[in-house]
Amino acid sequence: MMEKIGLKYGLLTAAGLIAYFLLMKLLGLTHIIELRFLNGVIMAVGVVLAIKAYKELVQGNISYFKGLVTGFITAVVGTVVFSAFMLIYVKTGGKELVEALSAERYFGDRIEETPGVVIFSVLMLEGVISGFMTSFIAMQWFKQRQHKVPGAP
Repeated sequence: MMEKIGLKYGLLTAAGLIAYFLLMKLLGLTHIIELRFLNGVIMAVGVVLAIKAYKELVQGNISYFKGLVTGFITAVVGTVVFSAFMLIYVKTGGKELVEALSAERYFGDRIEETPGVVIFSVLMLEGVISGFMTSFIAMQWFKQRQHKVPGAP
């Protein structure tokens, strides 16, 4: 069941990432690399919602490992779909994005040689790592059955 939830929320997360990118493109902001921080926020929301949905499905009896895996599946699915979208975007007409990244040397000289591979691998690395970290942090909260301050009545 955690696989289905991870797939569902991973696809929703990818949709959010794609919508955010298209909004940035529409507003002419794709060259501002710092705005990619919000990709992490979108990923965190997707992962937390997936873990929350899984916890509700199992009626609060969530095991730490299964919750962590649910979040990780969400992150991997979301990242793979978004990275594939970006690869297609770059290959079919995203030359201005590649030129902006090349001019700023964010990815070194290799981006001019193989822009799709570099962008795909960087997005995969960013997405999977941020998703796993979010899963780990979120499970510190969700693993508890009741959220009480120790020693409080």
